[in-house]
Amino acid sequence: MKRSAKILFCVSIAIVLGFISVSLLPSPADAQEAQWIWSPDHEKTEVPQTACHFRKRFTVSSPESGEISIAADDQYEVFVNGRRVGTGGSAEKLDKYDISRFLARGRNLVAIKVSNTDGSTAALAARLMVSDTSRGTLSYSTDRSWVTSLRPLPFWYTPLYNDTRWLAAQSFGMLGRTEPWDQQPEAEPAPQVASTTTQPKSVPTPEPEAQPAPIPIEVQEDGPFQIDAEFQVEQLLDADLAGSLIAMTFNEFGHIVASREGGELLLIYDSDKDGYVDKVREYCDQVTSCQGILCLNGEVFVTGNGPDGTALYRLTDKNRDGRLDEAKTVLKFDSPVDEYGPHGIAMGSDGFLYVTVGSHARPARAVDDDGPHRAYYEGDMVQPRCEDPGGHAAGVKAPGGTILRVSLDGKRLQSVAGGLRNAYDLAFNRAGDLFTRDSDMESDVGTPWYRPTALYQVTAGAEFGWRSGWAKWPEYFIDRLPSTLDTGRGSPTGMVFYSHNMFPESYHDALFMADWSEGRILAVKMKRNGASYTANSEVFLEGDELSITDLDVGPDGGLYFTTGGRGTVGGLYRVKWKGKPPAGTTQMGTGLSAVIRQPQLQSAWARQKIAAVKGEMGDDWDRMIPGVALSSANPWQYRVRALELMQLYGPPLTTDLLVKLSRTENERVRAKAAELMGLHADAKTRGALVTLLNDSDRAVRRKACESLVRSRQTAPVGQLEELLKSDDRFEVWAARRLLMETPADGWRDRLLGSNDHRLVIEGSLALLAAEPGKENAQAVVERIGQLMNGFVTDREFIDMLRVLQVATIRGELTPEDAPQVRELLAEEFPSSDDLMNRELVRLLARLQVSSIMDRYLEYLESDSATDLEKLHLALHLRAIEDGWTTDGRTRVLEFFERAQKRSGVSSTLVHYIMNGTREFAKSMNDEQSLAVLAQGARWPNAALGVLYRMPPEVSEETLSALKDLDAQIIDSLDPATMRLKVGIVAVLARSGDPQSQAYLRELWERDPERRQAVAMGLAQSPTKENWDYLVRSLPILDGVAAREVLVKLRTIDLAPEEPEYYRQVILRGMMLGNKGAADAIALLEYWTQEKHGDGSDNWKDALAAWKEWYADEWPEHLEAKLPEESEISRWRYVDLLRYLTTEEGRFGSAEHGGAVFQKAQCIKCHRFGSQGGDVGPELTDVSRRLMRKQILQSALHPSHVLADQYARKTVVTKQGRKYSGTVTTGEPGQSIIDEHDGTTVLMDEKDIAEVQAEKISPMPEGVLDQLTLKEIADLFAYLR
Repeated sequence: MKRSAKILFCVSIAIVLGFISVSLLPSPADAQEAQWIWSPDHEKTEVPQTACHFRKRFTVSSPESGEISIAADDQYEVFVNGRRVGTGGSAEKLDKYDISRFLARGRNLVAIKVSNTDGSTAALAARLMVSDTSRGTLSYSTDRSWVTSLRPLPFWYTPLYNDTRWLAAQSFGMLGRTEPWDQQPEAEPAPQVASTTTQPKSVPTPEPEAQPAPIPIEVQEDGPFQIDAEFQVEQLLDADLAGSLIAMTFNEFGHIVASREGGELLLIYDSDKDGYVDKVREYCDQVTSCQGILCLNGEVFVTGNGPDGTALYRLTDKNRDGRLDEAKTVLKFDSPVDEYGPHGIAMGSDGFLYVTVGSHARPARAVDDDGPHRAYYEGDMVQPRCEDPGGHAAGVKAPGGTILRVSLDGKRLQSVAGGLRNAYDLAFNRAGDLFTRDSDMESDVGTPWYRPTALYQVTAGAEFGWRSGWAKWPEYFIDRLPSTLDTGRGSPTGMVFYSHNMFPESYHDALFMADWSEGRILAVKMKRNGASYTANSEVFLEGDELSITDLDVGPDGGLYFTTGGRGTVGGLYRVKWKGKPPAGTTQMGTGLSAVIRQPQLQSAWARQKIAAVKGEMGDDWDRMIPGVALSSANPWQYRVRALELMQLYGPPLTTDLLVKLSRTENERVRAKAAELMGLHADAKTRGALVTLLNDSDRAVRRKACESLVRSRQTAPVGQLEELLKSDDRFEVWAARRLLMETPADGWRDRLLGSNDHRLVIEGSLALLAAEPGKENAQAVVERIGQLMNGFVTDREFIDMLRVLQVATIRGELTPEDAPQVRELLAEEFPSSDDLMNRELVRLLARLQVSSIMDRYLEYLESDSATDLEKLHLALHLRAIEDGWTTDGRTRVLEFFERAQKRSGVSSTLVHYIMNGTREFAKSMNDEQSLAVLAQGARWPNAALGVLYRMPPEVSEETLSALKDLDAQIIDSLDPATMRLKVGIVAVLARSGDPQSQAYLRELWERDPERRQAVAMGLAQSPTKENWDYLVRSLPILDGVAAREVLVKLRTIDLAPEEPEYYRQVILRGMMLGNKGAADAIALLEYWTQEKHGDGSDNWKDALAAWKEWYADEWPEHLEAKLPEESEISRWRYVDLLRYLTTEEGRFGSAEHGGAVFQKAQCIKCHRFGSQGGDVGPELTDVSRRLMRKQILQSALHPSHVLADQYARKTVVTKQGRKYSGTVTTGEPGQSIIDEHDGTTVLMDEKDIAEVQAEKISPMPEGVLDQLTLKEIADLFAYLR
């Protein structure tokens, strides 16, 4: 439900010469006036000669008219919804364009490119006004809501382009008031000295040069947020002052410390104490891109990029000037600051810092070996692992993302949990339990291994099962912990528990979680459930295009959140409850009563208040606070709070106190006592903890186990047995982890020999984790095999399958090490349970069980199994090496082909299938390979896999099969088939036999799209027979292929006579630059036996000398110059070439292309079939003669390559008259001049005084400018 709210207007506060002026409402002109904007990557007066690209999206329901007025320093180019509107360049006047006809109902886009060609300043100012029938005149003029990029991808000016990674523009000021474009600068305000103090009750005076913040705007009911009507949302900072914010927290004084994306830390504060932040200033420039911030005792801990690279830094204000000027490295990481590095920071009640670390980052130093999370392993059964086809996280090993625990000085470092992908933040609840939310791999949706975005309780030693590629552990694996709540699709960012009293009671202790991609805040409410929690969530707040990065609870009880990230528009907001809390909840009392009731213990401002009260109380603090913990009359929250305060502030907790509290009647207090005894280890606390293993409460038993582990103590195995048999996975996990602390000799035989299935399962896992090795693994396999021969429940059977998997991995067992289990598992497949089948398949593939090949194949073709379960089997079958017949291989390949084409299959899964198909085909024998090649047109991926396994010397039978296959697929443009066609060329080239070389030369003529690959192949046999094809390939070569051919041509004792080949070698050198120009120069010297230039290694000077030589040798021939993109052309060559390789670009409509052929007026000069003119080259079979990129280049740059018969020439008669057009030979003694206006002139050759080559094509430039991308795709389909 949208909340109701009244409209407030933003009031700006100006500072002039250090004095605060009266606040004024902005005039309508100011509200709509354009601002001078530019990329945030450049300083105002230090802009290099470059181009900046701008985009602005807006939505109108019924557009009537639109107008844009532009001023730019220097040159601009403007597009509306992908169509060019105009170009120009002046900062002194506004160019006005009517854009009414370009506007559409719904979403619209204005895109502008501005090039700085002169000077060190650059900017854009654009007034964009749109009239809407229902909303009146709307302004979308340039401001910080526009986004910018200095290096965009192609089609940046089209509406379909994804600009989420673009940066918000920086604003230099209002149009008409900003120097140097509008006026001279005014005098700057005089600096004033800031005073700071560290006294707990004082508030430091921030520096006066801070920018003023606007008075907050209460978001309107029809504004960007949807939230319950009992709440209101206020915008405290807009993008102009905030920038793109990625993290925030409150410091000891209630000021906001925020991190700007790619930039510094900011201090945001309320200078006049009216309840609204009103100043923003730089707080620290020692570190940038801080994704985690924690304020503690006047210092600030951050994860970011600083003097020591990516690290956890401790920031200090050494000179007491109100700025953090020293950055000390606490923990360095071997990774850049990016989206998968170190993130959030939280302080535990144990006094340690807890840090979330993404899967791509590792601490630069080894973690201590006494941490709870150790003995981790990859856990997947089949190698090589199927990695993500896009390369994401490929090669990233266990433990993946982690939760680290580090002391304030960085000397202690432990891993608390692992198996995360990229958890961004973490938070402790009132009981001291830790939670984090991990992200999914969105491209895995629809795969058998998809691991959803979820909330996790982080217990000591937790493993959450993330691994790269397809190796992710499902939630039912017993060697990982389950999630607390599946939170649906999203990109998790900040999170905070609400333990304040200014929200409705139903939200007290709720966990608020930000979601960047979904634009929402979730409220999660939890209930204790055994040793952990159950939870449910609701959408608390959401909004369109709302990129929420972090959130925190302020001293006033409001929920504050920031927006930004990936260059999106930033801001600072506050959510307030409109209701009034009951009086009892807000009356904190004084002294110790206020401390015990203090909201948000995890915050710096709460810790500051507590420290102040402690100082005021003096000795009374030490005397009174233990009594709060001991008194059973107090609520458990007060008693737990007292224990946490004693741990952090003193007096030191005594073992006697903790032991006494471990016997209290309240289970929450017993649990906290058990937790703290892990930090105060001695004989008394060990005894108490061992006793607590028999506690009636599961959470108490779990914490007792964890504390014994933390203090490196053991417990009697007999007492652990009941915990190991529990149906609570968190309790079992803690007990198994404690069991691992005891030498296995004391319990291995006892647990493995037990008749209780759960004890055998859990004991086996503990043994394999703590003391892996072949002997222990074989003992586990033998015992599990014995149990499987008896009655086993489905759940136990699945768990036993996982134990067998871990045994084969940790013990490095081979199939020969487990013959009885292989037979037993073979009898079980297939079962009626999908999960059971999945785990059977993993083991059967690992153990090379091929005796049931017929059942595998029947399962693939059955109607009872789901498509995903079949795919799971097929991808694992590639690991089974023996037992295959040609028919069996064929049936698997048929399945792979069907699976790719199944509706609803994601592109990622298709690529997994393609890669799996190739891997499967690599293991085929020669007979099976030939069978696959025979079906290669149907199975291109399998055929490509066969090519990978072919030896250097290929049989005549195989070569013949390759040629037959190539003939079948020569016309296909399907991506998989195109890869196969290139693979065939590579195999034929590698064989090097005369027949294959002859076939490649034939291919060069028949299949233009493969000419570059064929040229590379022919270059491997640089003979005189191949020479002509290599030099004819020069115009279409680039990159490695160009360099390879240039080098190999120097080994053939031939040189061309035609000037065009010399021109092309010069052009290849210019294209290759320092990556191959030297090879082009060497070939020119080889062909001519000459040297030009000054003999230096400067390739630019050398090529310039060769260009001069070429111009002297052939003055009438085309200049050796690369084509240049026209400033007024709608399309660029590289953009269109890339588009024509996309799915949409490859498969246009040939039927519609005929109409486009006429629309572009190609038909006037070119014949296609029976239609068209004869002025230009015939295009009927152009796709058989030229590559698509050659056709495209001719369309965009018609004068770059000219056939002699179509080159324009000027004929000068002896009478001095001139005729311009194409010149051909007519009757003997006559020339025919076809002028470009259609006139044909017959002229006696004796009357001609001179014929001058114009080096310009009669074809005009810009013929594609009037076409859309779809029309261009249709045109190329027609020409094909």
